Amino acid sequence: MEREAAIIGSTEAVAAREAAIARSAEAIGLHSGHAILIETGAEPVIERLARHERPAPDIPPELWAWTFVVKDMIDVAGLPTTRGSALYGSEEALTTAPCVKALERAGALLVGKANQHEFAWGVTSENPHWGDVRNPRHPHLSPGGSSGGTAAALAAGIARFGLGTDTGGSVRIPAACCGVVGLRPGAGAVPSEGVAPLAPMFDVVGPMTTSVADCARVWRVLSGEAVEPPDSLSGLVVGVAEGCAQAGEFAGLGAEVREIALPYDILPPYWTIVGAQARRTHEATYPRAAESYSEGVRRKLEGAAGIGHREYRRAIEELAAVRARFSAEMSGVDLLIMPTLGGPAPRFGCDEAAVRGEVGRLTAVVSALGLPALAVGDLQMVGRREADVLRAGLCREARGGGVPEPR
Repeated sequence: MEREAAIIGSTEAVAAREAAIARSAEAIGLHSGHAILIETGAEPVIERLARHERPAPDIPPELWAWTFVVKDMIDVAGLPTTRGSALYGSEEALTTAPCVKALERAGALLVGKANQHEFAWGVTSENPHWGDVRNPRHPHLSPGGSSGGTAAALAAGIARFGLGTDTGGSVRIPAACCGVVGLRPGAGAVPSEGVAPLAPMFDVVGPMTTSVADCARVWRVLSGEAVEPPDSLSGLVVGVAEGCAQAGEFAGLGAEVREIALPYDILPPYWTIVGAQARRTHEATYPRAAESYSEGVRRKLEGAAGIGHREYRRAIEELAAVRARFSAEMSGVDLLIMPTLGGPAPRFGCDEAAVRGEVGRLTAVVSALGLPALAVGDLQMVGRREADVLRAGLCREARGGGVPEPR
């Protein structure tokens, strides 16, 4: 991908870095009451930004002076990792997660840690410990979860891009609610070292940006895979689920479109596996320190109590069977498109327990299938590889396709 032509030498590189820091600092001030960042320790975020020291190269690296935030499930040396909870964050991380190191080596400037739903388990990012994240673009709506702080930071202009984690939709739901872009890669595509788990079988780290072009560029740094926009989608077969409103756009880009039905019978085994793994993730602290958990997360952990080996193995087998069946049904289909949100976007202050099943039903199906997905607002593209969904998104964006608003 072409480098930004305006940055051609050390003087221009320094100016670009200083301008990026100033934009972030201004946006942080404007949104200081919105609980977007988790600010811990003695060093304020703006002061840390200003002290970034990096020699200006004659040829700046790929993400030079791009500001970014990371969800507070991800370790950064010298900063606490709270997991959005009251239990963690009393000590600084000793090392930085490899995914963050790769971005910093490419010239990106870390702004700070983004707020989130407690323990990355929820769809609203309303957090009793660190404050309820507000949605900068749609104040009456939740920013989504669990990577709500990352999405809100992009929508507010605090950072150009960010990292989130996604187990059942935690990158894609906030992207839809805040009107940004989020990529859920396949399992293992981005290293998970230094990232706190929820349900390891489905946990992934994914980039969040304000455009598909930026997402492809960050993805190149994270994965080493360059993705270029095709001239059209001619020759592709696109499966359309849930009456996706953008079906006509894809036909206009040259694709053959056909309706498909999603395998919702994959959700019971999926949620059994998630619950069982989350219980094991928290076994050192729950129920021993149950009083430090919010009521919402306590209810989820209690709901997963008693899932034993036999039920867990049966769920694994059922999940594999549905995956195999759906793969056979989708033979000859190159891409799936559907809304990101399974229903109306959650309102700020709603009962998370009452909305999470409907809001996350489409993203959860995709997570259960183990497929990469790109959310461009309330449009979700699903493919066999990350490059498949990024190419489709780049083609649509190049032809003027915007970011669909949340319902």
